Parts: sequence; C-alpha cells; structure tokens
Amino acid sequence: LGVNLTDVWTDIPPVRHWKFKSKKRTTNQLSTKILDRVIEMSSLPGDLIIDPFGGSGTTYAVCEATGRHWIGMEIQNCDVIIERLTEGNLHYHKNNDYVEG
Repeated sequence: LGVNLTDVWTDIPPVRHWKFKSKKRTTNQLSTKILDRVIEMSSLPGDLIIDPFGGSGTTYAVCEATGRHWIGMEIQNCDVIIERLTEGNLHYHKNNDYVEG
C-alpha cells in the first residue's frame, strides 16, 4: 500500500541555468530537487548522510536545509563547497512530493 517508484523521474529538468551552477567548478552539478527527493525518501531529520563525492556540495547543502547531519569528502579543492555553505549560494528547490494514504 505505497507508491510504486519508477527508475525514471521526468519531472526534474537538468541543471542548466547559470544561477544554479558554480563558475568555479566545471563538473556537472545535480539538481537540489533530485537530492532532496533521495534524502527525504531514505532518511529522517537528524540522520547521518555520507557522500564521498563532494563535487559542488549539493548533497551537503540539501542536508543542511533538511536537518540531516553529513560527512563528505572531495579530492579536488573544496572552496566551492565551503563558499556554497557559508555564503548562501544555494537556490533551493522545495520538494512537493507526497505519499497518499
């Protein structure tokens, strides 16, 4: 008696707009909506999330916004992540998903 999840989410567009991307990191950035959905489905506020691929810090920013603790790693320079978390450079997409029942 739950929601049947599919492996394709067509309601989340790719991150293309400049205001959602860091100019300092050329690697791909995930939408905060994707990470919010995954984190909300798989954890509760106060849980610990581990992301060994820090990238631009999207997972860490979503954890901060949703009340999760986090541990992260990144082999490249972490200035982009630090800037994102300390200067409020996150444009957060609130997840409006819900489960009926």
